Order: sequence, then structure tokens, then C-alpha cells
Amino acid sequence: MQNILVPTDFSNDAYNALYFASTLFKSKACNFYLMNVYNESTPLISRSIDKVNGEVKGLLEQLKDESNEELNHTFHRINLDNKCPKHNYKLISKKMDLIEAISQAIDDYKIDLVVMGNKGKTSALGVFMGSSTTKTMASVKKCPILAIPMNAEFRVPYEIAFATSYKRHYDAEVLDPLRYMANCCGSAIRIVHINEEEHLDKVQESNLKTLRAYLDPIENSVHWMPNFTSKTQAIQVFLEELGIGMLAMVNYEHSFFGNLLHEPIIKKLAFNIDIPILVIPGTK
Repeated sequence: MQNILVPTDFSNDAYNALYFASTLFKSKACNFYLMNVYNESTPLISRSIDKVNGEVKGLLEQLKDESNEELNHTFHRINLDNKCPKHNYKLISKKMDLIEAISQAIDDYKIDLVVMGNKGKTSALGVFMGSSTTKTMASVKKCPILAIPMNAEFRVPYEIAFATSYKRHYDAEVLDPLRYMANCCGSAIRIVHINEEEHLDKVQESNLKTLRAYLDPIENSVHWMPNFTSKTQAIQVFLEELGIGMLAMVNYEHSFFGNLLHEPIIKKLAFNIDIPILVIPGTK
């Protein structure tokens, strides 16, 4: 049974992420935890003034009511749009910071995967792909995060690209989310290395060998990309050429992924990825 956390701000983008995930895992038994957080700076959805016994409700009380009401609306909507007998839903409403709430929910509900859209207040890749969750990626290092592009139409990712420098030794536990996703979707894994040097050193060769051993028997292949001035450009070219349906990376500190987030080209929004991105924690 997979436990999947889906933070939502009730935007179309957040709902699209939920719909995408429920379709992706339609054949799997899953618990979906739909979570909305709010605080004093959260705007009310409704402009009407709520009263109790003639007294105007306080802001936080109104936000709490709206949060619960919209969560129930989302629950009924997903059951109408994509009902699946293997899926259970739990609704969570909290007055809390988003990142703190995600981290706490991961522990409380033994979450296996966090699914987020890439726009709005519950966005998934911050500057990289939307608004706010570069902080989430840095802070929530104990659980994989699947970022779903805005307005993405569902298609099974039969080709998953795994970007790596081969500079770190991967163990089976770190690669489990990638293996699970590939097995779930019947995907091949395309290992992509950006050619920063002409040849791999002994450590990199050993890490590549170990990586492929862990991925076996999943179909996989190794691909070298030229050393573009921008790593983002290199990955974009690779994704387009091979018809990749999902990009996966491991989020180590000072890693390829970490460096990718800080490339100026991303801040200029020139890196427009329109496929899901699976960010895997480097350590548990």
C-alpha cells in the first residue's frame, strides 16, 4: 500500500497533479492524503462574510472552514473524475507553514511519495518550475517528490531519464523510488550523463557498474550528452530526442540537481520542462 501526500491550494494546477497521480497509480492500492495549509496571510477564497450568532467569524476560523469545505469538494471531484476502488483518501487541514506541514505529514503518515503541481502556493520546483518549493526540495530530504507540470495531459512514462554524474555511489534504498516507478509503469530507464570529461575515472566507472546492477532486470541504457554551456540545455535536448516521459534525479547536497537549480537560465524561465520530474532524496 503506497501512502501518497498531495498538498493543495485548490488551484487547477494542484488538482491536475492529484488527477495525474491517481491515474498513474490506478492499478496500485494507495492511500492519498490531501492536505491544505493556511495561516494569517492566506487570502479567503470567498468574499462573503461568515457570521455565528450574529458575530462575524475571525479570519482563521473562516480559513479553517473554507479549507475543510474545499478539501471535501476536491475529494468528491476526484471520485467523480477518476474513481478507483483501490484508492483511499484522507483529508488534512492545518494552520501551519507548508514545508513544516509536509515534513510532519511524511513522518505521521509514513508517506512514500509527495505529489505537487509546479505553480501556485503548493508548487514543486520553485524558481526552476514555478514559485515556492526550492525550499521544499532543500528541507524535505527524506521523501521522493513528483512534480507535475501545469496542464500536463496524462500519459504513461514508458521512458524515464535518470540524470547522474556517476560521482556518487548509489545504494539500493536510494534507487528504490526509481525502480518502483519504472516497474509500476513498465518503463525503460535511460541513464544520462553530461560529458564534462572525455572519460570516466575509476570511481565513476565503478558507480556506473553498481547503478546498472541495481537497476537490473529493468531495461536500461547509458547515454552521453555533450558538455553544453548550460546543463539545462543538455537535458532539454536529451529529453526531446528520446521522447522521455519522466525525468528523475537524486537530490544530494552540492549535487548535479542542486547545481541545476542555481543555473541563471532557469531563473530566466528558459528551462521549460513539460514532463513530470521525480526528485529522489540522497539520504533517508
